[in-house]
Amino acid sequence: MPQRREEGLWKRSTVRGAERWRARAYSRGFDGVRREVTRFGRTKREATTSVEAALRELHQVGDVTMTPATPLVRAGELWLAQIGRRESGMSQRTLELYRAMFERHISSDGSSLRGLSLAQANDPQRLRIFLQRLADASGTGTAKTAKTVLSNILGQAVDNGTLQMNAMRQVRPVRSETVKVEVRDHRRALTREERDAVITYADGLAGAQGLDPRTVRKWEAVADLLAVMAGTGVRLGEAASLRWEHIDLETGRVRLHGTKTAAARRALNLPAWLTARLVARSARTGTDGLVFPSPAHLSEPEQPWERRNLDRCVREVLDGAGLPWAVAHSLRRTVASLLHESGQVSLVQIADQLGHADPAMTARVYLGRDFDGDRSALAALL
Repeated sequence: MPQRREEGLWKRSTVRGAERWRARAYSRGFDGVRREVTRFGRTKREATTSVEAALRELHQVGDVTMTPATPLVRAGELWLAQIGRRESGMSQRTLELYRAMFERHISSDGSSLRGLSLAQANDPQRLRIFLQRLADASGTGTAKTAKTVLSNILGQAVDNGTLQMNAMRQVRPVRSETVKVEVRDHRRALTREERDAVITYADGLAGAQGLDPRTVRKWEAVADLLAVMAGTGVRLGEAASLRWEHIDLETGRVRLHGTKTAAARRALNLPAWLTARLVARSARTGTDGLVFPSPAHLSEPEQPWERRNLDRCVREVLDGAGLPWAVAHSLRRTVASLLHESGQVSLVQIADQLGHADPAMTARVYLGRDFDGDRSALAALL
């Protein structure tokens, strides 16, 4: 309907004299109530288009929590809540990685995507620019993880019928212009002496003078956790999720409830020195809940240790022990190497110890190869 302003009121006018157009429609909502939807525009087409968009938006509301106008940040929170459900089957480590990425680079202040709606963010050019800037500032790996997170958020919107397509599928991988110098050696194992030096250094941090009780608990937990990894070859995540009911201190046995493969669920025998260490820990902390809960929550044995804080502590120990090239996984490789070098353990037994479903992978990835070593003993057999 054409309208013009007269005496402070909008009144119906002729088409030629119209100053604006009013478009009106009726819609019955999910609650069964019939409602009027009115929009205005400078032209008839603009008013009609506006009321049609309003009707589409109205039909998508009701019990639906995601629409094209939903902020990307809100859609990301819904996606994180969805994958955080137990039935998603996603590991805790992956959940923490995706949440940290979302909070640090997508929903944080300064993010070029933070203030956009789903429809606005679903643009290949905008996404490509965001990822390229992130790669240049924080590295190719960070941009790759961000792409995965954004693709999953937009993918959930497509699955919900909110968006027609996932624009991230049109964005090619980006690369940082700065060549990253790798200082870590993920393929090398520690020697027995280096392994012992790591635990000794961690014990030294816990025994330092003038520390507050919470700091002492932290370094004691770090030292004991590294000892568990060094004495069993378990993954960092497996050690962090270990519970007292999984350990039999009388027989020196521990049952791992891994999440990577069926073979990760296994029982291991503890070395005598590690059993004694865990007995001492049980006397200090009790035997309820997690073996290594968050050191900041003494009265909450079920509170998990925040993974970023744990990684930071492990990094400090390895650097302080003079092993800046090492990573937490180096202890796992060390167990494989020590068992292999003993000459008394089969490859299958090593794979069972580490929780590998395929012994060939144990040999290929975890056991070092020496193509230039002395083979006089082999030559004597030929």
